Amino acid sequence: MLTWHTVCSWLSYVAFLVAFGSGLLFLLQERQIKRKRMGALFHRLPSLGALDRVNLLAIGLGFGLLSLGVFYGILGQRTLLGRWWVDDPKVYLTLLLWSGYFLLFLVRLRSTLRGRPVALLSILGFSLVLFTCLGAGWLLASRHPYKVADASTAHRLRIAGQ
Repeated sequence: MLTWHTVCSWLSYVAFLVAFGSGLLFLLQERQIKRKRMGALFHRLPSLGALDRVNLLAIGLGFGLLSLGVFYGILGQRTLLGRWWVDDPKVYLTLLLWSGYFLLFLVRLRSTLRGRPVALLSILGFSLVLFTCLGAGWLLASRHPYKVADASTAHRLRIAGQ
């Protein structure tokens, strides 16, 4: 259960990294077009429409995988500690991350937001991914492990959760 939680969560982070990259490339391409300076990089980059589509697909895939990761994490939490919820900063940040990408994906699907604003929100969203994934473990007092390696680790988690 926790293996699926970990795999889905990391794959969602990779998808959000792709959205971040396509957002950066979109902004770079758009800047070159607006300044009418088509440098050597301009001809190697995909079109704005293609970058926008990649961004949409990456956000959708990342959101779906993050949803599965949260689902499997909740089930794993119930299995390990016997309760559905743990009061942990990383859990709260993940729910904030999930909510942000949920709203971005919904707005993006409705085509009410496209192009530059979505690229900027993808970059902002990935900064929250980085903080949730890396910074929360270092800066905040979190009991959320990155992996459960063996039964003794699971046993320590049960004891710590009581």
